[in-house]
Amino acid sequence: MADHITQTGFNRLTDSIDWSIRQLEKPRRERIESIRQFVGSHHSLGGSERTVPVNFLKLAVDIYVRQLAARAPRVLISTKFAELKPTAANLQLAVNQIPEEISLTLTLRRLVTEALFSMGIVKCGLHTVGEILGIPYGQPFADVVTLDDYFCDMSAKRMDLIQYCGNDYWLPYEKLMDSGFVKSKDRDALAPDDHTTIGEQGQERADGISVDEQAEEFEKRIRLRDVWLPQENVMLTYATSSKRLLHEAGWEGPELGPYLHLGYTEVPSGLLPLSPVSTWRDLHELGNTIFRKLGSQADAQKTVLGFSGTDEEDIANFKGAKDGDGIAYHGAKPERLQAGGVDGSTLAFYLQVRDLYSYFAGNLDSLGGLAPMTETVGQDKLLGEAASAQLADMSAQTVTVVRDLFRTLAWYEWNDPIGTRTLEKKIPGTELVIPVPWNADARQGGFELFDLDLNVFSLQDDSPATKLQKLRGILNEFIGPLMPDIQSAGGQLDAQFILRTIAKWSNMSSATGSKWRESTGFSDRGVAWRFVIPPLLQSYF
Repeated sequence: MADHITQTGFNRLTDSIDWSIRQLEKPRRERIESIRQFVGSHHSLGGSERTVPVNFLKLAVDIYVRQLAARAPRVLISTKFAELKPTAANLQLAVNQIPEEISLTLTLRRLVTEALFSMGIVKCGLHTVGEILGIPYGQPFADVVTLDDYFCDMSAKRMDLIQYCGNDYWLPYEKLMDSGFVKSKDRDALAPDDHTTIGEQGQERADGISVDEQAEEFEKRIRLRDVWLPQENVMLTYATSSKRLLHEAGWEGPELGPYLHLGYTEVPSGLLPLSPVSTWRDLHELGNTIFRKLGSQADAQKTVLGFSGTDEEDIANFKGAKDGDGIAYHGAKPERLQAGGVDGSTLAFYLQVRDLYSYFAGNLDSLGGLAPMTETVGQDKLLGEAASAQLADMSAQTVTVVRDLFRTLAWYEWNDPIGTRTLEKKIPGTELVIPVPWNADARQGGFELFDLDLNVFSLQDDSPATKLQKLRGILNEFIGPLMPDIQSAGGQLDAQFILRTIAKWSNMSSATGSKWRESTGFSDRGVAWRFVIPPLLQSYF
């Protein structure tokens, strides 16, 4: 039947996959319940059945995604061989163009979000975008695979010991049949699948939170399944409904394989990681239960007036009087009666739960900038560094996976026999750039001769406000104390550059074009420092 797997072996494989999917039922269900709490009761029909007035989960997830994947990082590529250094520099420029082409920032944010709820899985490969001389060529992709669509060998104890892993996905039926991917002997066995938000074995899917089961599709689609066998180094594709094997081939991609996994807490003797949201959810639900109770107490609170020994006419006069009116009143003074209201001990317990949630989530008040500022910048810095211990560990694991992802993308870029780019190389010490062609002929050496790393700081927030804060710190902590030495050496700070940069990042467009006169003291002297300091400052941003 096949070159890499027999029919008997394929049947055993599909049976094992079905068993592994059943083992994933509990983790998938818990992820769905966490997502319901995350979206609350006002997002869609499939959201939380009860209101979520204090959404602790969303607060924590937003903070961690912002901290761990604010934007796509920059890659650094080097080599130990002097003759290959120009090629390494060009490869670095080429790989750093890929994130914008494939919207990698959005992919990384989705990857981190999935890792917070369960496990982050990203699938890397090539998708065909054209054909030259009958040879298909592709563009690299990196797509997040959710736990609903992912499966792996659940009998393994570690990810490096799994016998298989893969994912399900939908393809337009007619396009698949016209693509040449399906052999003639398999065409009659394939049919479109009905849209569903229910899993293959009847389990609920997260899609059902926001999408109705009865969907009107524009095109008929079919559900396929990719399976990677790492030990055999083989990739299989089959239809989930008919269990018909459609394609198999030896894996010719990077050694890391098509799937990368991100998890934040390893479980002893467990394959799947412990997700942060699963440890936060109990306190989130408890806090919302208590807060709903406090809301009911506040809603039930009543303040009324009690009358004694007063006729109906006096009561009517009192109720109908406006502020400052005079009325005829003969009865006793009304008594103010109050019942219900927020219980102090219940409120105190809620506040303690809120503080505990922040504590177990790694001090959210400090990480998210929610805590009141202290009297000195130094105190804020110390508190921030103490709060970031858990974040630093999660960041290190994120960087490891993102580094592997860039290695995969760089491998596809290096081994592309047809693709060509025009790189812009900056001439050191000037603002001039020169175009440099990048294609198969420009690549010297082998891919294994180059070392790839990430500029970790480039993962962080890069907003103008953040840049302005960095510039302020550099000027105050480094440039300011060194100014006497700079001036004694005959140098001068390029204040025009600094002020225009501040105006630009402060959104003061009218100030960026200001002309500085000689009387301001911002002259053209100190040209050497003018060209040294601005690039130095720019390298921090």
